[in-house]
Amino acid sequence: MYKKSLIITLLAIVLAAFLYFQPFLFSKAPQPRIIDRLPDADFIGSVKILDLIKETNSMLYYYKTPFRDLTSAEYLLGQGKTFGLNLQKEIFIFANENGEYGAIIQLNDSTKTKQALEKIKQNIAVIDSSKNKMHVYFIPKLNIFLHYDSKYLLVYSGKNIYKVMNRIHNAKHMGISKLWKEYFALNKFKNENLVVFSKWKELHKYGVDYAIFAHDSDSANFNLKCYFHKNNQFPFSEMKPGSSLVKGKTEKASIELHLNADKFRSSKNDPLKKFLIAKGRKISFPMAAFIAAWEGDLSFAEGGSHEAKERYIVSEMDEDFNVTQHERFRNILVPNYSVLFNTNEKGNYFINKLIEKGIMQQEGNQYRVLYSPLLYMVKKDNYYYLYSSLKRPKVEKSIKNEAYLSIKGTNYFFKLDSINSQEMMGSVQFSASKLVQQLSKKIKVK
Repeated sequence: MYKKSLIITLLAIVLAAFLYFQPFLFSKAPQPRIIDRLPDADFIGSVKILDLIKETNSMLYYYKTPFRDLTSAEYLLGQGKTFGLNLQKEIFIFANENGEYGAIIQLNDSTKTKQALEKIKQNIAVIDSSKNKMHVYFIPKLNIFLHYDSKYLLVYSGKNIYKVMNRIHNAKHMGISKLWKEYFALNKFKNENLVVFSKWKELHKYGVDYAIFAHDSDSANFNLKCYFHKNNQFPFSEMKPGSSLVKGKTEKASIELHLNADKFRSSKNDPLKKFLIAKGRKISFPMAAFIAAWEGDLSFAEGGSHEAKERYIVSEMDEDFNVTQHERFRNILVPNYSVLFNTNEKGNYFINKLIEKGIMQQEGNQYRVLYSPLLYMVKKDNYYYLYSSLKRPKVEKSIKNEAYLSIKGTNYFFKLDSINSQEMMGSVQFSASKLVQQLSKKIKVK
């Protein structure tokens, strides 16, 4: 009787243990999260698409784009539901220097996504390249691939579709990559609607370990916020106000730098310094001599013009065929160029190197720098002034670090907001006019 009771007790314990551990022994592996699927790239990031649309919609109305009514948050949300897309969640984006790029959109209902693709096939050529139960379609006209599963839709352009698909499709739970984990741990630009993170190898040439970019805009301009991080110290730091050219309203280009350049000047292995010297060498500019002499102030302005008298010689022949030369003067318009920078005791050596290299040429009491108009050069204290106007330009105190340039008809405004030992923050602003025009050409509304 005792043995039977013992056997029954043991069986009960085994049965209880089996029932307790059964969920762990026979349960399916947990499904990977969307963040576990994300592929690494030179540039990665996320988009809060509905909030971004709300932010930029005023710009589309400002430029009177024909498709502005189709880009409202309400319209996109409705279309997203029709196609099974969950646009209330972040869209994850990635891109590489070779031109490939992609986005991963989370799904609410993949059956609706499948139905949407069938409708797309009726209006545009679509090549079905699905295999091994992996849905993938190629749209030649747009040069993009579409791949979807029950939880996500991949939109991709590039030559490595199957490599990217394998990473996304075969991801493991808690398998988030080190790069994406680092991105999600960052606190910069957390509240922005479009954020891009990069550890691109090209950044290392400038001594930058990683960079973060965030979108901002108003009704007329696109603004890109920039953050750069360096594990070692940046060679510059902000300094007290320095001398700056007084700007007018006619400048089409200007540069303002007022930095403490002591560390940059004395550094021997700084990547940015090496890069600038190498670039200068290609155009025979004595960059090393400039860095050794520069004290941190640089102010440049180009724009507008002034009237000046130009001396020229004409040859005249009299009735006896004797040739005589006569001096004449004529009024011409001279473009306004002004440059101001300060140097230490090596400034004169830098100027002599410019002349030696042929970058600066002296003509009488004036100088020509490459293709510039004739410039006067004056040294006052430790500042060099070069200017095309008849009078030396006015100077004021400034602490701004910024540049204004026109590139292919678009005006760009670069600004350095702050810099310390390991962090640098700034922004790039430009008119959205041409960008909107290009979008309008690609998106035709019937």
